[in-house]
Amino acid sequence: MMEFPNVEFSKFPEIDEVDSALLYKTLEHFFKKVSIEEGDTKLHLTVKEYKKGGLRAQHEVHANLFLGGKQYFSQVTGWQLLEAVQESLKKVEKEVQKVHSKK
Repeated sequence: MMEFPNVEFSKFPEIDEVDSALLYKTLEHFFKKVSIEEGDTKLHLTVKEYKKGGLRAQHEVHANLFLGGKQYFSQVTGWQLLEAVQESLKKVEKEVQKVHSKK
């Protein structure tokens, strides 16, 4: 989907160029923040969509980050796909910073 070899997308819906650019910037920012140590960093993003009648769908975003032998996980549900992705990545980022600030 994008030029991030360490990101895996599962069940990710098609998004337009504008959203794709926003997602790229979000991921770029995220990796600058969490790449604290050298090593294998892998991010897995999974999206589940829920349509309960009507035109809108709710998006459940699962972010799973493997960093330095540890695993960080978050889950966010929202109406806007990119907002849910950003919120999910923020939660993971906070977890990483919490663990690394204790060192």
